Amino acid sequence: MRELKQSRAVATRNKIVDEAAQLFALKGYHDTKLEDIFTEAQVTTGAFFHHFSSKEDLGFAVVNSHMEKRRQDLERIEKRMDDSSSDGDPLRRLMRRLDAIQEMVRKREKGKGGCIIGNLSTALSDTHEAFRRRLAECFDEMALEFKPYLDSAVKKYRPRHRLDTWALARYIVGILEGSIMLARTRRDSQVMRKNFDFVKEHIKWLLQV
Repeated sequence: MRELKQSRAVATRNKIVDEAAQLFALKGYHDTKLEDIFTEAQVTTGAFFHHFSSKEDLGFAVVNSHMEKRRQDLERIEKRMDDSSSDGDPLRRLMRRLDAIQEMVRKREKGKGGCIIGNLSTALSDTHEAFRRRLAECFDEMALEFKPYLDSAVKKYRPRHRLDTWALARYIVGILEGSIMLARTRRDSQVMRKNFDFVKEHIKWLLQV
């Protein structure tokens, strides 16, 4: 009986987080009221506050859930790609990660609201310091996905000029996030594909491959 109650509690919490993420993406954090979340998640006020102390507390849970799902999605996509020829080449592994991100975004095209991290960054970075710090960490987590490959590629290809791999990793994230927003506003997935291709060519040029 205790395990059943725990399972239901987890399901309820996940439902609240999922519905809040959708509402934040569609309406924005500030325009989403707790009553909207209660309605969409089909929970009572008491059930909500059993899991979250405030809307802010829920907001952090939404961010953390998004980042965890993102990691899991990318791992699954990369495993399906199964490009064993890229395992020994850091540049090819980097390109595979870029392809996986593009595939992940393509699968989410039918959804509405765009990237929750980008949306919350626009809405909260100037007004909520704790959220700004957490969202900055999210972008750094994305950049850290690229930095090891870039470090290894620099050692392998030895470009003549010094390459700041941390700055380059952040640059890649900036281009990717901007491309996702641009593709959505223009309703043209080719914008994202072309920008990803430009990033790949730029990386090769910097590495002098």
